[in-house]
Amino acid sequence: MPGLGTLADAPAVARILHAATGEEPDELRLVGQGVTTIGWRADTARGSYAVLVERPPEARDARARNEPTQYAARQAILEALAERGARSPRPVATARTVDARDPVDGRWDWMVTTWTEGEPPRDGIADEAARDLGRELALLHALPVEGFGRLADEADRIRGLAADREAGILSRWAPEAWPYDGRALLSHPIVGVAPQLVTTIAALRSGLMRFAEEPTQVAVCHTDLNASHLRVVDGRLSGLIDFGDAAIVPPGFDLASFAYYFGWPALERLLEGYTSNSILREIRLAEAHQLAVMLALQKVEKHRGNEERLAQAVAFLEETLPRAVRRDQRGL
Repeated sequence: MPGLGTLADAPAVARILHAATGEEPDELRLVGQGVTTIGWRADTARGSYAVLVERPPEARDARARNEPTQYAARQAILEALAERGARSPRPVATARTVDARDPVDGRWDWMVTTWTEGEPPRDGIADEAARDLGRELALLHALPVEGFGRLADEADRIRGLAADREAGILSRWAPEAWPYDGRALLSHPIVGVAPQLVTTIAALRSGLMRFAEEPTQVAVCHTDLNASHLRVVDGRLSGLIDFGDAAIVPPGFDLASFAYYFGWPALERLLEGYTSNSILREIRLAEAHQLAVMLALQKVEKHRGNEERLAQAVAFLEETLPRAVRRDQRGL
């Protein structure tokens, strides 16, 4: 594998852990590899930690070569959530914020957080875990933010790099972001995959574009609420992890993302935890129904060539369109 020799090894991870916590690991385990990050679990006499270390650009797929790790931005989010009692990992240090000298001399970016016990939900999500996640998202969406879109990699505030809502949406999902990318729907692969849906989708264009206008609410959102980013213990949420794709966008994007992976009935349970205000629940559900159309189209484009995932995206779009049309006709 190209670049394999440039990956951080266990001794380097141990040095990072010591610089961040002052502790030595009793055990180190490689637990996961993402687009930009390799994750380790470090068990110590005083507790367990997650050590996230940058996957160097030369060891990534070409498409992700310039993707930032966003560790400082993640720290800003996790610190703000910790202050509000959220069930997310507690940040310990990053390469930018550690008090000691960087133990790897800038060779890799890195971050240390507390470890979140639990496993990803399998075969759906329990009702109480969905409600728990709703409470977590309410805390996340209430955090003070500046700007729009993908985040500046800063540890002292949560700030989007884009100047307006439309640019913010594009900064997270471009180039696959109809209708915000300016393409005609007829150039989208949905035309070849499910042509019977095109007329209905086209009629929703103006409603979707309203999310790029004032005074649409925006919030810092996780944006990728698949099972691998949730941890559950005994049917309850123990934590929400991996804020590497966080962005300042309409909060309905998080709800639409959750519905894509877990279904609309589960989203209704999530909203019960999100707010006790029935009017706000109705507004958020309406937003999710509409924004889910955009997200499903993005999945159709992303999963061309993967028959199973493409079929999942089309099936979700077919289920979602009648809901989105009803909301659009009611002006919600």
